[in-house]
Amino acid sequence: MAVDAVILGVIPLMLIALAFAFVEAVASTIYLFPDLRPETMDAFTLRVLVEQILDVVILIELFNTFMDYARTRRIRLTILLDVTIVFSLREILIKVYAQKFSSTDLAALCLLIIVLVIARSITLRFSPRPPPHA
Repeated sequence: MAVDAVILGVIPLMLIALAFAFVEAVASTIYLFPDLRPETMDAFTLRVLVEQILDVVILIELFNTFMDYARTRRIRLTILLDVTIVFSLREILIKVYAQKFSSTDLAALCLLIIVLVIARSITLRFSPRPPPHA
């Protein structure tokens, strides 16, 4: 019962955080519009915008996790794997976009994503009940 109360209390906070992250990404995009000319493009500002957009995607996945728990009273491994995959992809994109990565780090993150996708496929195959069709 205490866990349910905490999770249900976190949902509005996640919604507020998601709204702030979305507004920040939109504001950064609007701020960037005058600088879209190649000669004035600031790579750092664009990199920050990409990070903010990817953060919004991660927050959406986390919000989905909490909402799923509120509906079913259990956390599905598939959804947790989705969040982890999105977070790992975010890290790869940030490292590649910033051009600050070693081949070892990139290979390790790619291997992690492959393992997570395989694990997600296995969880779908051996789910206790079939996933709902939308």
